[in-house]
Amino acid sequence: MQKSIYFLLILLSLYACRSTKNKTKKRIVKSTKDTSKPMLPDIKNTLNKEFEYDYLSFRANCDYKDENADQSFTMNLRMKRDSIIWISVTAVGFEVARARFDKDSVKIINRLEKKYYIYDYNFVKRMLGTTLSISQIQNLLTANMLFSPENYISANIENKYRTNQGYIENLMTINDKHKITEQILKHLVEKTEATVLYSNYKKADKQQFPGETEINVTTAARNIKLLLRSSNISTDSISAFPFEIQSKYERGNK
Repeated sequence: MQKSIYFLLILLSLYACRSTKNKTKKRIVKSTKDTSKPMLPDIKNTLNKEFEYDYLSFRANCDYKDENADQSFTMNLRMKRDSIIWISVTAVGFEVARARFDKDSVKIINRLEKKYYIYDYNFVKRMLGTTLSISQIQNLLTANMLFSPENYISANIENKYRTNQGYIENLMTINDKHKITEQILKHLVEKTEATVLYSNYKKADKQQFPGETEINVTTAARNIKLLLRSSNISTDSISAFPFEIQSKYERGNK
């Protein structure tokens, strides 16, 4: 089961191309993106339909596969928009790993090895060739737009739009309900690619959230596939993102 923590590599690989709930209180923050800027009509309609939240939690049953592993496990995710991604991984009935993504660091606890890891984003950038912000990682997980909407242009294929940010090319597919069904990220120098497919949209807080998200990452070192089937989607306020490192745990990186 040690390899079940490979889901963390999925989230890190995306850079190549983050309780107790108060159920009586809901806070939804509307997008800060400026819809008054000139942009294509389909892009503007998609921006207006993006999934809005201040806090978000959901459960995901996951199937993971690469050249060396083929496993299933469960992730519980909590997010504070533009600020925190918190993930707990369980397998065979107990927690095997926990991670917390903040604006300036990535922290991972491996309970099987009794080790913890702390990385800054400069390390991630050196390791994988580029960096996406925590907000952009959240957008990938919630099927929202990655880059500035006014920069998307037609890809000359129906319902497909593209843009570039530095060495990263993003090709996005939109359905007739103005929801994103596919995002492809390519690093034009490193030749790595991540494809994220969204399907089975379901109602969550009077909005639409993908019931299934499939992530495929291709790098020079490996090919990774992760399928998430989401449930228990909530935008209720979250009071805690606990991440306590026990004194008996050793640091796994310097």
